[in-house]
Amino acid sequence: MLTNIIKNVSVAVGLGSFIYLLNGISGSVEVLHPQEIISVWIASMMIGFASMLHYTNLSQLFVTLIQLAVGITSFTIIALFNGRIALTSVDILSFASLTLIIMLIIYTVSYIIVLIESKKINNKLGNK
Repeated sequence: MLTNIIKNVSVAVGLGSFIYLLNGISGSVEVLHPQEIISVWIASMMIGFASMLHYTNLSQLFVTLIQLAVGITSFTIIALFNGRIALTSVDILSFASLTLIIMLIIYTVSYIIVLIESKKINNKLGNK
């Protein structure tokens, strides 16, 4: 159980850090503040902890929806806290929508990678 927590949180923090780095490269983050980096790690960790639900008997769809909700909520709160977005419904909904799109892209790429690896394994097992 502890191994799965460490693995999921590490992957989530790695993805969150990578996305934050991409924001820095694109110019949308001009100055890196320790507070912002730590808050990205915290939001990413929350998603990692939500990933632990994949090891329960809950349906895959329900777990994915919880993960999306945790991610969108965490990153939106962090963006508000760090002053990246204003406390207006338009800014909050725009940011949450963008976060959802990014998360869906990550889920889709991860799903495709798992499918490809699964087919490779099935082909190797079929050849024996």
